[in-house]
This record gives sequence, C-alpha cells and structure tokens, in this order.
Amino acid sequence: MKNYNVTKINELLVNAKTALVVVPQLGIDQLSAALSLSLSLKKNNIETKVFCPTKPDANYSKLSGLELLVDSYNQNDLVITLDYPLDQIEKVNYNQDNGKLNLIVETKQGSPKVAENQINIVHQSGVADINFLLGEETLLGANSNMVNSGTWVQISPSNNIKPWAKASLVDQDAPFCEIFTFLLPLLNLELDSNSAKNLLIGLRVSTQSFSINVSPETFEAGAICLRATQPVDLSNGSQPLQPNQLNQLNQPNPNPVPSA
Repeated sequence: MKNYNVTKINELLVNAKTALVVVPQLGIDQLSAALSLSLSLKKNNIETKVFCPTKPDANYSKLSGLELLVDSYNQNDLVITLDYPLDQIEKVNYNQDNGKLNLIVETKQGSPKVAENQINIVHQSGVADINFLLGEETLLGANSNMVNSGTWVQISPSNNIKPWAKASLVDQDAPFCEIFTFLLPLLNLELDSNSAKNLLIGLRVSTQSFSINVSPETFEAGAICLRATQPVDLSNGSQPLQPNQLNQLNQPNPNPVPSA
C-alpha cells in the first residue's frame, strides 16, 4: 500500500470549510478521481465544487457526484462573507435605492451588532479555503491564472512541481484513481461506496480492465475500491471501514512517495 507524505496537505485541510477541485482536461481518470475527492470532502462537512471547462457527455453518466460539477469560472463575482454566528441571523434580503444595491442582513432580536472586522469582501468567486488541481494548469487556457490566488494543492503524475502550489503530491507510476484510492484515507476522508465506485470505474478505464500500465499497487487499489462498494453485513457484528482503517489493510511502505 502506498504511503504518501501528506503532512502539508492535512495542515491545509484542517480548518477548511470550502474546497474547489479543478480538472483542467476532461478524462474519465481525472474526473472520477475529482468527484471521489469532492464527495469525500462533502461528507467531511466541507462545501465542495468541481470545475472542469469541458462538459462530460453520456459516457460519464455512471459517475456519482456529477451534480457538484460546474463548467464556468467567473473571477469577477463578488463574495461577501460574514464571520457571524448563523443561528443569530434572521434572514438575508436586498433592495435597490437610487440605482444602488443594498444587501440587508437582519439579525435576531438581542443579537450583537455585526462589526466591521466580521465582514470580508472577496472579488473572486472561485476562491475557496483550499483548492486542488489535478494535472496541468496550462490546459485551463484563459482560466490558467486562477492558480495565482488562493491556497492550492497540486496532484500530478508528472514530476513538474509548480511554484504556486502550497503542497504537491507527485506519483509518476499511477493514474489519478490509483493515487486517490490511497490518498483519501491518508487525509482522514471516508472512502464510501460512491467514491469507491468512481475510482473503480476510473481504474478500469485507464488500465483497460487492469491489462496495461499496472503494478501490484494498481490491483491493490482495485481490491480496496471493490471491497468498499460492497454492502456491509452488520448481522455478524462487522462494522464499515473507517478512514484510517484502510491504512491497516497492509503495513505501510517504509519509503513514502515524496510530497513537496
């Protein structure tokens, strides 16, 4: 079992509330891995979107999490964030006054006043607490400059570490779906049946049903995903695998794959 060094990625994830997963080039391997990551992040209460500039066709219809996919990225949107308890907000509304737009946040009676230092204005809708890019940002074309702001994690099979990446994970010997089969548990993210199904689909396609470009770890990844897609029989007292338990299926590799 591959044991990537993910210390830096975990540090970036620990306080994240929102995430963006970017797939520069549409492909079953990349999109399957991205959707699996996004589903696992959502189960960990991190609001997540997947951006891919190319819309998938019917060939991708069996993947789970397609509702999280967007194909547009507008860096000119305005986002206003209030660092204020949601349970103290009554409602949010807007009106127009002499051609000007007023956003109105009504707080509940007895609630403290919203202070100026609790208001954060961001002129970029794509900015999330953490951003993952699967592959090369140059393939994004006009959107390639999106990596110039925000906190980015680079996941790549190409040993080309980017200066904009706060953390990088490179594995030149594996498709994305193999990488993410081992990566998700290391990030304390659950590999549930939907995520595992996506990864298994990606593995089968990228290896032509495990006939090319395979290693022992590829088959191991396939077995982990297949096991995770099976219904759990609790009648005999067994319990579903938790994120860290997948790491115990085999002893960790004493020589981790380097991560910047």
